Amino acid sequence: MATALVTGASAGIGLAFVRELACRGHDLVLVARNRDRLQEVADDLRDLHGTSCEILVADVAERDQLQRVADRVADQARPVDLVVNNAGYGLKTDFLRTPIEREEHHLMIHTRAVLVVSQAAALAMRERGRGAVVNVSSVASFVQMGTYSAAKA
Repeated sequence: MATALVTGASAGIGLAFVRELACRGHDLVLVARNRDRLQEVADDLRDLHGTSCEILVADVAERDQLQRVADRVADQARPVDLVVNNAGYGLKTDFLRTPIEREEHHLMIHTRAVLVVSQAAALAMRERGRGAVVNVSSVASFVQMGTYSAAKA
């Protein structure tokens, strides 16, 4: 049984990914910040599809929590065959009015997290000789939307 790890798995595009992957028979590692929402998703997927779901609560903008995700995708004893880097959000404030700490948090999720998880996954997958990484992007990279557009580009 193939295993997929999806960041941002509890809502939006990430939730759509895990639902589709469960339909296709994948076991899942669900990553997001809210344990209750992750548990609800895991319970629904188990009930509907018999999917095995592991929950990994993490804010991928935080180094120590991001490292736990990277360690999980690198774990050769529990291989991950597909990684979907999806965690992210848009800021609804003007760039010049947004506190820099919010901009930095936003940028870390959209850039550093993708870098760290992708490398950990690719190294493990290369060693096994199989696997794939999907990085969710956006056409917002083609418009002027401050940090979000820069990160997506």
